[in-house]
Amino acid sequence: MTELGTAGGTGVPGGRTVSVILPTYNRCDVVETTLRHFMAQDYPAELMEVLVADNSSDGTPEMVRRVAAEAQLSIQLVSSEERLPAVKRNQALRQARGDLVLWMNDDVWVRPDMVRRHVEMHARHDAPIAVLGHVEQSEKMPANPFTDWYQPFSYWEIAGRAGQTVPYRYHWSMNLSLPRQVMLDRNLVFHEDWANIGHEDIELGYRWTRAGYEIVYEPRAWGEHYHPHDLPSACRLQESVGRGLRDLEVLIPEPDLLERYGVLSRNASPRGRLRMAVRNALFNRFTVPPLQTRLAGLRQRNALAEWLYWKVLLFHTEQGYHTSPPRRLEPTPTWPPGGPTPAGTPG
Repeated sequence: MTELGTAGGTGVPGGRTVSVILPTYNRCDVVETTLRHFMAQDYPAELMEVLVADNSSDGTPEMVRRVAAEAQLSIQLVSSEERLPAVKRNQALRQARGDLVLWMNDDVWVRPDMVRRHVEMHARHDAPIAVLGHVEQSEKMPANPFTDWYQPFSYWEIAGRAGQTVPYRYHWSMNLSLPRQVMLDRNLVFHEDWANIGHEDIELGYRWTRAGYEIVYEPRAWGEHYHPHDLPSACRLQESVGRGLRDLEVLIPEPDLLERYGVLSRNASPRGRLRMAVRNALFNRFTVPPLQTRLAGLRQRNALAEWLYWKVLLFHTEQGYHTSPPRRLEPTPTWPPGGPTPAGTPG
């Protein structure tokens, strides 16, 4: 395996090598487009590698090898038998060689300057940081009233914080870079014991910030998210989010966690309890199914429907949470800075 190059003479700020890691499963055509966007980066190809962590049963492995053969940058297939993206991410991390690891979703298509923007933001800071890029819904997806409205990522909440620190709950691995050696040295890797897919990036962000590191927002590191959803598929996704909260609430023991996801609990604020109790009285297992069917059949956007969409999605989040049993989990430990890496860890 060849070594990644150095930045001497390239004029690259910070002179850092970058390992792009994206887990995938059975999305061959979308992933090929994702890879070609990284092949078109204005960052030097000799300073980049892309690792595709894959357990697909379709043609993804063959596609990755075909695209790698024509690429100037290194593109590698990290084959896996694991289902959970968290596990696949850690497997690829152990093979990565870059100074920085850029975590991506397999369906985020990036601008040509995206990798450079990440590297430049890291270069502006002496201390290790995580850099959060920006993702918007792709306009290339088939249009319908729900898709035109649906914005699953809450970037509007940090719209005015370019170049500033953001809380751990925005530590989203669809466009996120971290220093590889810090992750390994301090065991700031993804927690792997999940009953459901999702939330592993938020949990890592919690440990990252508790270890004393910052997350800095760089909206110019831009990507578009291509994953068409209709209302039924988005409801299934929200139910999965709710199920995953059973694990997340153990790993992030903060009293307002469930309230932030719209789930009623005894730890919610008085205002939140009232708001969610009223919502649950109106949107329940009797009222939501016929309402969801009606909303799914709409052909034109309207303000009332767009208010109702989110109420229906929150019903499914609550349902996922309350129909899943609690679990007992052991948190992933973080090692002290400068200390020895215990035997058997990914260091």
